[in-house]
Amino acid sequence: METTLNDTIRFERKGPIGYLTLSRPERLNAINHDMLRALRAFFDERHRDYPCRVIIVTGEGRGFCAGLDLKAGDEQGAWQPNVGPVQNSYTFQSDIADLVVKMRRAPQPIIAAVNGAATGGGISIAIASDIRIGTENARFACSFLNLGLSGCDVGSSYHLPKIVGAAHAADMIYSGRIVDATEAKEMGLLTKIVPQEQLLATATQIATSFVTRSSPMGLRLSKEVLNETVTGISLENALKLENRNQILASVTQDSAESRAAWFEKRDPVWKDA
Repeated sequence: METTLNDTIRFERKGPIGYLTLSRPERLNAINHDMLRALRAFFDERHRDYPCRVIIVTGEGRGFCAGLDLKAGDEQGAWQPNVGPVQNSYTFQSDIADLVVKMRRAPQPIIAAVNGAATGGGISIAIASDIRIGTENARFACSFLNLGLSGCDVGSSYHLPKIVGAAHAADMIYSGRIVDATEAKEMGLLTKIVPQEQLLATATQIATSFVTRSSPMGLRLSKEVLNETVTGISLENALKLENRNQILASVTQDSAESRAAWFEKRDPVWKDA
C-alpha cells in the first residue's frame, strides 16, 4: 500500500512496517510549505493507525533533509493568510515546531534511516525519532546559528542533550558545525553506520525485531512510558506508569499468546487483542 500525500512525501506500508520517504531530492528534501502540511497530516493520521506498528523515515536521493527550504521564499504565499507578517511567521514557526510533538505522540516507534545531510529542521526530525541509523554519508548540523538565529530550534534544545549529552549538544548548537557519521556514532547520535545499499534493509531488520518480539499494545505502551520518562519525571511516577502498563498488557489475549509461544518455542502470532 503506497500513498503520496502530495508531491513532497511518499508512504508505503509493508505489513506492520511503514516507510515514509521525504521526496524533494532536487532540494535535498528541504521542507517547504507543501511538505510541512503533508508531514503534519501524515503524523496526525498515524495516531490510531494501529496496523502500522513501526515507521522508518528516510530521504530520497543524496540527502535526508536539508531543513527549511530558504529558496522557496514568497512563491509559496503566506502560511497563515489574512494576518500580518509577524503573525504569519509566528504561526509557521509554531506549526513546524509542533511537527516534532506529533512525531513523539505517534504510537509507532520511529527509525530515522539517515542517508545524507540532516541539517537544521532535518536534524530535528532525526532526533525526534526513537533511533537513528545512517550511512557513511550521514551528516548532522544545527545550522540555525549560521543564519543569524538562535542555535536552538524545532526541539533541538530538548532532544539533542538527551541523546548525546549536554556538552556535545552545546558544541553542536553553539558552533553550527557539521558532524560526520563517525563522530555522530561516537557521541551516540547514530547507533549504526551501514553501507548505503544496506540502509533500508538494516532499518527493516530493526523494525522487524520490534514487531516480532513485542505485542502491538506492548510496543505502544513502551513508547508512551519513554516519552514521559525522558522529560525527567520522578522515579516514583515512572514506576506508576510502568506498573499500570504491565497490568494492562498482562490481561490481553496477546499476553497469553506470548506465554504459549515461549513454552512452545515459536514466534507469537499477535492479534492486538
